[in-house]
Amino acid sequence: MNLTAAIEAFNQASEPKIKLLATRDSRMIATLPRLGREVVVEGSPFNHDVKVTAADVAALCEEARLASAPGLALLDAGLAALAEVAPKPEEPGTGG
Repeated sequence: MNLTAAIEAFNQASEPKIKLLATRDSRMIATLPRLGREVVVEGSPFNHDVKVTAADVAALCEEARLASAPGLALLDAGLAALAEVAPKPEEPGTGG
């Protein structure tokens, strides 16, 4: 899966959405709303100096991490609540 397709899939379930923009030299730029920056997600076929860098991918990963943080916090709280309400297993050898 390429980065553009992954961003489009991510946008189907996320708000605010990552904006994708094709430039005149055909590179694809993503505007990351949580980080407030733009990164290259597809290089330019016309200018081989314009390509996706490790910093671009790291920023995209950080954007995804920030987007998932509320869901992970809810999951953590839900699992903690489940542990509180779930019946406790009996310890071996207690005869109960």
